[in-house]
Amino acid sequence: MGGGTSIWASPEWRQDPKEIFNHRIFYLATTVAFAGCSYGFDQGNIGGVLTLESFRHAFGLDGLSVEDEDERKGNIAAMMAAGGSGGALLAAPCADFLGRKKSMILFAFLFIVGATMQEIANLGVFYAGRLIAGLSIGATSMLAPQYMAENSPKSIRGSLTTSYNLCIVLALSLAFWTNYGVSLWTHSSNLQWKLALAIQIIPGGFMFLMLPFVVDTPRALIARGKREQGLRNLCRLRNLPADHPYVHQEYMEVCAQVDAEQEIAKGTNYWIVIKDIVTVPSNARRFFLAVTLFLFHKFTGTDSLNYFAPEIFEMIGVQSGSLTLLTTGVYGLVKLATTIVYVAVIIDRVGRRRPLLIGALMQATAMLYIALYVRFANPDSSGGTPAGGIVGIIWIYVYAFGWSFGWSVAPYVVAAEIFPSRIRSFSMSICFFVNWIVDFGITKATPVMMTNLGWGTFLLYSVLTYIGFVFVYFCMPEFKGRSIESTDDLFQNSLWTMWRHAYPTEEEKVRHDVQEIMAQKAGDEGDFGGKPNEVTVVHAERAV
Repeated sequence: MGGGTSIWASPEWRQDPKEIFNHRIFYLATTVAFAGCSYGFDQGNIGGVLTLESFRHAFGLDGLSVEDEDERKGNIAAMMAAGGSGGALLAAPCADFLGRKKSMILFAFLFIVGATMQEIANLGVFYAGRLIAGLSIGATSMLAPQYMAENSPKSIRGSLTTSYNLCIVLALSLAFWTNYGVSLWTHSSNLQWKLALAIQIIPGGFMFLMLPFVVDTPRALIARGKREQGLRNLCRLRNLPADHPYVHQEYMEVCAQVDAEQEIAKGTNYWIVIKDIVTVPSNARRFFLAVTLFLFHKFTGTDSLNYFAPEIFEMIGVQSGSLTLLTTGVYGLVKLATTIVYVAVIIDRVGRRRPLLIGALMQATAMLYIALYVRFANPDSSGGTPAGGIVGIIWIYVYAFGWSFGWSVAPYVVAAEIFPSRIRSFSMSICFFVNWIVDFGITKATPVMMTNLGWGTFLLYSVLTYIGFVFVYFCMPEFKGRSIESTDDLFQNSLWTMWRHAYPTEEEKVRHDVQEIMAQKAGDEGDFGGKPNEVTVVHAERAV
């Protein structure tokens, strides 16, 4: 479930000690990635469940006017995103003061509570359950990528971090097919929608039970001044002794970044964190890049497709009912197959930047076709799906293909990779708050947009995705192979000139100050056995 890694695909892993690819790191990745199943099941379930007559009757949708029905459907779907916004904001203080591991356990428990409440056929309780589950999903959407990025060896960091996204798509696909399966029942009953929604409790339960046995993140411990404990945990994760060159270099980089932050300002409170983001140019560039990536991530229209795929397929001429759910199920399989290839082969071999650029063009073009087709063909499914509608279905699958190795994963990985320790949780929390609050707005507005704008909805998504392509080309560099701490050097450059520094040299993959220290020590035989916890590196950047 943790997803394949690019060990067999990425050439850089061959230079690493084989001991770092051990059961502890893969157990951690598998456990934390289960958080993605919570997100995926929710997105995939609710769109199909809203079309079931048993659900519509249980929650009064069948007795409402079109306008009131659109509003209630939007509220039901968007309640999770509303909770996600709050959960994303709560994730930062929990991660920094309660700890990464304890925070994950807390929100895993909350998800089980919220998912269980969604089994009750009462609108108020159902809203509350989606809100509570949303709190958990929003928090873990930040905590899970952060946890895996902080603990992964850099040669497979992309693959392990995106295993969270792989689980999202896996659960999304399973949810689509579950909806299709229950729609075929000859007897309509509450058991249909209750079964479809109950499946999400299974991965949530596994995550809750497995989390107590994962290793707490060394980077967070070091940032909080617990350097000896951080070093012990790093040795456990890497399965290497403290005096091994690989551990020594990684530990030095983490300490160097923490020392550089403390040199600018002492402390870890959020006033200092906000000041760091606003007044340190490299931090401001990172923050702007990450937030903007999440905005374009949402502006592709993927939430509209995930939540309301059956209705969208009906708009292009697919007959309503089980056939739209079947077509939606195939859409989920396309996303799943592409994501597996991306996680297992592409991200740590090709990188993040090139796949995102190609995927964005595919998505934008697909949305453009759907917009023009709906506008000029005025499709009708009463006589079967027309030829243009079949082409439209193919374009939606092309959209899914591009999404799965582009905007689906890049913002999550980049946000987890680029921030220094002191501002990482807070910055990621804001990024995911933006992600969820925009998700809430889009999800709530989609039924109304499809009713009133029709083809204009898809044209809007197409134009925004083309704009996102231009932004990525100029402003997003490649992070494959770089250590998390080496991005301090990268973001000394202007964001708008990042396309000139997009691909790192071997020297740029490690912090320059640590390289200098390592070079000095390389000539002293056996010097790696020194005390790594005494490392202090002076950093040149100052706040403005």
